[in-house]
Amino acid sequence: MNHLLMSFSHGYLLITFFCLAFVPCSSAINKKKKQKEMENLIYDFTEDNPATNWITVNDNVMGGRSEGGFSFKKKRLIFSGITNTNGGGFSSIRTNSSDFNLSDKEGLHIRYKGDGRTFKLGARMEGKSVSYRSNFSTGSDSKGWQEARIPFDEMEVSWRGRPLSKEEHPLINSKIRSIEFMIYDKKDGPFKLQVDWIKAY
Repeated sequence: MNHLLMSFSHGYLLITFFCLAFVPCSSAINKKKKQKEMENLIYDFTEDNPATNWITVNDNVMGGRSEGGFSFKKKRLIFSGITNTNGGGFSSIRTNSSDFNLSDKEGLHIRYKGDGRTFKLGARMEGKSVSYRSNFSTGSDSKGWQEARIPFDEMEVSWRGRPLSKEEHPLINSKIRSIEFMIYDKKDGPFKLQVDWIKAY
């Protein structure tokens, strides 16, 4: 009887040891993963007044007739308006100048919901007027959220819509000071893009 009790106690101690040894390890892994995600987070639009971080630039700067801008609803960025190709045909929003600490990052990662139209995600460098952008498509399913990873080295460089050489105008990650959303798909009509968050990777 005593032998059975000793065996049971020994087994119980072993189980307790393994629980204590491995549960904190799993918790530490989850904590480390969450910490890394937070380090990569640029915007999740949960701050008190996210509108102070953004500005609108539409084609009226060159005599166009498109309308567009940003708003925030349920802690999400909404980029919406109407494009008119009788003029410039574009609308855009961008962040105010800020250092995002992207020197060791490969690109931008976004979670979004669109309306079936094609948008652009871009970046601008400190003291430069050129833009670096890549297209990303959106599904027409209003319930479907999508994610896209946009590498910096795949962004096309341009100045006022005119393509430039990437060799002559390289994008330097450490000097990125603004992030931009743009629509310029040569179509007329309303558009709407919802953005849940923006991260670096």
